[in-house]
Amino acid sequence: MKNPIANPCQFAAEADVRAMSSDPRSAAARAQIAALFARGYQDRIPPESRPLLDAFAEEYLNNWLFKAAASDSQHPRLVRGFMPAYAWFGNPVPGARTGGDNPDNCYRLAGIEHGTRYRVTGRLSPGKAANISFTLTANFGTSQTIQTIEDHELRLDADGRFELLIDERPSDGLANHLTTRPGVRLLFVRDSMMDWAAETPLDLTIERLGEANAGPIARETMLERGIEHALNDLYLYFWFQNVWSGMAPNTITPPQSFGGSGGGLITQGISNGTFDLGPDDAAILEYDPAGAGYAAVQLTEWLYRSLDYHRIQSSLTAAQSAIDADGRIRLVIARRDPGVWNWLDTMGQARVHSILRWQRMAPDGPPLSANLKLTRIDRLRGELPAETRWADTDVRTAQLAGRVAAYARRIT
Repeated sequence: MKNPIANPCQFAAEADVRAMSSDPRSAAARAQIAALFARGYQDRIPPESRPLLDAFAEEYLNNWLFKAAASDSQHPRLVRGFMPAYAWFGNPVPGARTGGDNPDNCYRLAGIEHGTRYRVTGRLSPGKAANISFTLTANFGTSQTIQTIEDHELRLDADGRFELLIDERPSDGLANHLTTRPGVRLLFVRDSMMDWAAETPLDLTIERLGEANAGPIARETMLERGIEHALNDLYLYFWFQNVWSGMAPNTITPPQSFGGSGGGLITQGISNGTFDLGPDDAAILEYDPAGAGYAAVQLTEWLYRSLDYHRIQSSLTAAQSAIDADGRIRLVIARRDPGVWNWLDTMGQARVHSILRWQRMAPDGPPLSANLKLTRIDRLRGELPAETRWADTDVRTAQLAGRVAAYARRIT
């Protein structure tokens, strides 16, 4: 089947980002970003995380360069970002992970301006992502939510097709509509996939309705815009990271929803966690999927960038997890393989964070719940339920091979 992301707009944006990333001004900005984060963390940064600062700064800046490449509101194009580095169609694509980026999401952005009308078209079909959201944001950091509509709220034709209109009219009584306001910057689309091997992001197009009030922005403008917003949003993302690093080690927060304030998806439930694990430690993170359309746990490095989920099992959706007889999911976070199917691999790092998300929560579902127990790997047989699914070397090899193949499907 055709990959909906493999389109001329995406390829052109990637070429823009490659050129911007190689500009000497980007090198200077990366050095400044690394220095500012290092100064903010000072001695709090774990020794294992300090060597990661340069790579973190590179992906952080690239994230904003992708946003800048997507930011032309008069000539909009949907641009995928927030990905680990990859190559396709003979070209490298720079990594752009930051801010607790979700391994299960296809993130796309397009520039939006108040006073301009837009139409987004697509089709909901079998194999769509478990949860899809369309959000207007008021900043490049995507933390200021204006309005969100999700796939289950869209009105469809008999073939599953839809048109989503974006303009300044109030949405009261209007189907398939988002209302802009002064200061709107981006349309932020998230396709959240529970099953990487079967679910595919929507094939979407966006068009401006009416005459453009300006010509296409130049790559020079994109570069200036990307660097400016990357530096301005640095303090916001420093705050994001400190939400996790400021917690007591080996704890999680009670599940809660922030309603879009302070970042994140407005309809999302979340539980934060932070860990400081010894070589033989194991943290059992237990949660109830609660009938949510999407539920998953991921690990990030201490700097709040996703671990290498495209090559290791550092995240698991409910669909990828073994579920116990009581309907709950028990995951084991450990620095080495504990022999459990539901292992979250820390890449050998001691200091990591976790993010547990629920999306499209059932209105009449059970309350969100999660708990944590710290133990040791050699005690897991006695700590986990009898029906726990275990994984020997052969099983783990096959599990990881399936994961890597499913991820490769996203970039082929």
